[in-house]
Amino acid sequence: MRILLTALHGILTGQTDPSWPDRLDAWMFERDPNVKVLKKEYRAGPFPRWNCWVKDRLLARSLSNEIELFFTDSGKHEFQFPSIWLVAHSNGAVIALFTAGILIERGHRIDGLILTGAACEADIDRNQVLEWQSRGMLGAAIGYCSMDDKLLNADGAGDRTSDNVLTKFFRSLWGKMLWPYGSLGRTGWLLQGRPLASSLEDSSKSGSQRLFTRWFSGGHSTYFTPKNMTATFEQIYRDIA
Repeated sequence: MRILLTALHGILTGQTDPSWPDRLDAWMFERDPNVKVLKKEYRAGPFPRWNCWVKDRLLARSLSNEIELFFTDSGKHEFQFPSIWLVAHSNGAVIALFTAGILIERGHRIDGLILTGAACEADIDRNQVLEWQSRGMLGAAIGYCSMDDKLLNADGAGDRTSDNVLTKFFRSLWGKMLWPYGSLGRTGWLLQGRPLASSLEDSSKSGSQRLFTRWFSGGHSTYFTPKNMTATFEQIYRDIA
């Protein structure tokens, strides 16, 4: 095993039917057995404050402990620590950032984050991504985002001056209901409220970058719809490999 890829789904994900982390696990086993997919499955409802302030933090601490199990040298054979990557969707991105922070505090370097439709803070100064990369404790930070994402509208993301007063009112109300969820999945990475330069879909043009946004069409869950899922998995593999 050379890469430990932790997969985190969002809220309201069923526990009986295969989820996208389940499918990613099976797909990656065929694509590259050297990539171990660690699935963090959990139940969560649409309760932003409870999730962000309580549940997600507890899940992150539990996940950090699980990941550290892969860094225990039994002494029975030559041991090589795997690269740590986290791929997450929606609320799972909040857990991924908390997990990264805990592991970094414990002295572990995170090789990469892939946050899809992420309901987390988009500003790299506020979410600590800038600090972690500056310290050399975080490698790549990649956002899979969609301007069509109507679910994420926190902080007035996507607000347009052409909208009428009623539309702006309901957008503002929706943003208040979603708080403290962020809008990375809709805005892409930000710094001081301004978008960062984005990559094209061609990974060869962004392979040397450590912080960039990939743009997709289709909205909040477009990455894992049946017609797009395989292409998303292939993009994830190219990004981690």
